[in-house]
Amino acid sequence: MNDIMWFAIFSARRQSEITDLLFSDNDEESQTVAVRDLKHPTERDLIRRFKYTPDAWEIACWQLHDKDRIFPYEPRSIGSAFRQACKLLEIHDLRFHDLRHEATSRLFEAGYSIVEVQQFTLHDSWGTLSRYTHLRPEQVEVRTRTTVKNFRP
Repeated sequence: MNDIMWFAIFSARRQSEITDLLFSDNDEESQTVAVRDLKHPTERDLIRRFKYTPDAWEIACWQLHDKDRIFPYEPRSIGSAFRQACKLLEIHDLRFHDLRHEATSRLFEAGYSIVEVQQFTLHDSWGTLSRYTHLRPEQVEVRTRTTVKNFRP
């Protein structure tokens, strides 16, 4: 459960997506993997590749290679174990899906742009992703200075 929890935080994957990932779909060179049957409001049987973060890639690689599934568990078992752990630790109002929110927020905090974050999370809509940003103007780092030649007010 520890690996799955941290994988969710580092990959922004849903529990059903985590349990469907296959070693045979990993691309070591690009550090991407196919997500089969990606949740989508209008399309079925959608397969898309997502970019692993370095930490998510490391966790995926150290899983046992007995079978093709990286995490050979049932999604409901993960949800049940997560709820039991939260109850045991007296953590209230935390769902497994909240780890996806945490992961997405961390990507923005790390300085990735919306388009870059989409490569990790596979969100279609920028509007949907905007709810994960908690950026304030004072946190924006100016990266380059723009100069205008011969500018006269």
